[in-house]
Amino acid sequence: MKTIEELREQIAKTSYICGSCGSCRSVCPVYREIGWESSAPRAKVALAKEVFLKKKEKKATNQYAQRLQECTLCGKCAEICAAGINTRELWLNLREDLRARGMEHPNLTQMAVQLKTTHNISAFPNEARLDWAEDLDDVELEVSKVGSEVAYFVGCVSSFYPMSAGISESIVSLLDRANVNYTVLGSEEWCCGFPLIASGNSQQVIELAKHNVEKVRALGVKALITGCASCYHTWTHEYPTILGEDLDFEVLHATQYMARLIRTKQLVPSNLEETVTYHDPCDLGRNSGIYDEPREILQAIEGLSFVEMPHRRDLADCCGGGGNLAAVDKDLSQAIAVKRAREAVATGATILTSACQQCVQTLQMAARQEKLPLEVLDVTELLWRSLEE
Repeated sequence: MKTIEELREQIAKTSYICGSCGSCRSVCPVYREIGWESSAPRAKVALAKEVFLKKKEKKATNQYAQRLQECTLCGKCAEICAAGINTRELWLNLREDLRARGMEHPNLTQMAVQLKTTHNISAFPNEARLDWAEDLDDVELEVSKVGSEVAYFVGCVSSFYPMSAGISESIVSLLDRANVNYTVLGSEEWCCGFPLIASGNSQQVIELAKHNVEKVRALGVKALITGCASCYHTWTHEYPTILGEDLDFEVLHATQYMARLIRTKQLVPSNLEETVTYHDPCDLGRNSGIYDEPREILQAIEGLSFVEMPHRRDLADCCGGGGNLAAVDKDLSQAIAVKRAREAVATGATILTSACQQCVQTLQMAARQEKLPLEVLDVTELLWRSLEE
């Protein structure tokens, strides 16, 4: 966590180079729903300046706290910023300060307590992490098997939320079909810590990071794969910084690994006559730079008609499920998701795919709420469906 002086310096530099041009406002999913200037990224910079830099600093208000937490951390404002301001880093630092002031949303405080108790974001004991595997008929999981080539880090959402269980089922089915020597961690897998980082509680992540890295290293695997975009971003971008060392195994998103298996013919997709579009998860695409492999998988499925949405790749719109927004304002999160789902329908696609369990879950709920003629699936689910066909 930055000291107050370091944070002041960051805000001073940001406010100096920010020209208040409004480009960030035009792409911010939260501003487009709320419409108030105070919800725009440039206004958050101005609010932070009022709190930290005025000769007579203003007290941080409840509205200030609310606006800082009404953000999906999608990074699109940084992507569009002509001045090159790293807004995402600034929002995270300001959330750290907000928590230190005791002004974080009570739902986020409760989440931190929950994670300390169960090591996951659900109310279930961590021993239930493999309950999703009970419906697997032909796949027998190896748990914490030393000497495996690959470890599969399932993530909290796919472990505990039934709407996302199909993702983890598809990934292990694909690994099994390709004869990959893999293992899962079971109850030894703890939350990656991304929800804590997003809420400004990076200190609590240290214990989670140390545990997870230690358990994976003990297996002697060559690679760790995960189907969760936020888990992937945390393992690749946060853990080396938190631990102050490089990981001695490769970390891949599941789409990267599956694309490899397709290239080596270990997986050969069958024909699937569907019209499909793809939603770039913020933490996989814009925040981690992975755009091609999910599309490579879709284009490898014969018979599939792949159509792009207008907002895609580095300028893709957020699903509304990032940054803990649903815990702060569920209706706002859902409104953003509905807008994205409607954009998918407008392409003529009947299936919307993504490569993030949170995106899939959020967009599924939006499609159901609006009764849209749209099936929402993870890319790995669609790949497994093509192999089943």
